[in-house]
Amino acid sequence: MTFASRRLRNISIVILVALGLLIGHQVYNVALYQEQFLSGWLLIGTVLFLTFYNARKKLSMLPIGTAAKWLQFHIYLGFLSVLLFFLHISWRIPNGWLEGLLAVFFIGVSLSGVTGLYLSRRLSKLLTQRGEEVIFERIPGFIAGLRSEAEELALQCASGTSSSTISDYYAADLAPFFSGPKNLMRHFLGSRRALFEMIKQTTNMDRYLNDKEREFAEKLRQLIEKKDELDYHYALQAILKGWLFIHIPLTYGMIILAVIHLVLAYAFSGGL
Repeated sequence: MTFASRRLRNISIVILVALGLLIGHQVYNVALYQEQFLSGWLLIGTVLFLTFYNARKKLSMLPIGTAAKWLQFHIYLGFLSVLLFFLHISWRIPNGWLEGLLAVFFIGVSLSGVTGLYLSRRLSKLLTQRGEEVIFERIPGFIAGLRSEAEELALQCASGTSSSTISDYYAADLAPFFSGPKNLMRHFLGSRRALFEMIKQTTNMDRYLNDKEREFAEKLRQLIEKKDELDYHYALQAILKGWLFIHIPLTYGMIILAVIHLVLAYAFSGGL
């Protein structure tokens, strides 16, 4: 089965389930039952199941389906949870501070989830367009290695040519660049202006260099380009990891509020 056919199948299933929820909700409502309790239990069950996806990623050794299938299920079930949410609140603005706060948390979780879905699709493609794939946690170590190479190159040039032009340029302009990840926002926006400016500076400096110094300058340009590629991967991977620090805390905060809401709902209805 092709990717397009699988997506069509999955979307069709979601639409059918959504229609079933709408019809079931209406039937339950016409029968004069307290449909908020049914939709509420379905919603909290769905949210708990969605939360289990985070635990599934840490239990990759268990034979409970591939991570890709769990992700697809998480995405489509997440969209269905939005429908359940609006059915539960009867398509109106929630009353009371607890319900309002819970709605804010749910909307925050939903929006951060959709944002994360877009970023994971978009940035994953962009990461393949520049350089080799690099493990995020190893990037600072690679940057430190490039910094050592650049510093050694500047020192070798100064001692080998008896000229401080390149070493002075490195100390004044390039040392901060090699000190750690830089230009993160520019990389996220797809701009390579910072790289072009540094390459232009080193190229303009060639007129003041002798042949031996130009060899060192060319090696320095290559290190600048490698460092810029690492910065690019660091920026995009940091965003891919960083959005989870919004999505996951909001999710757990929402669950806590949902439990409080559930207890109060049953308490005031006489169920407790």
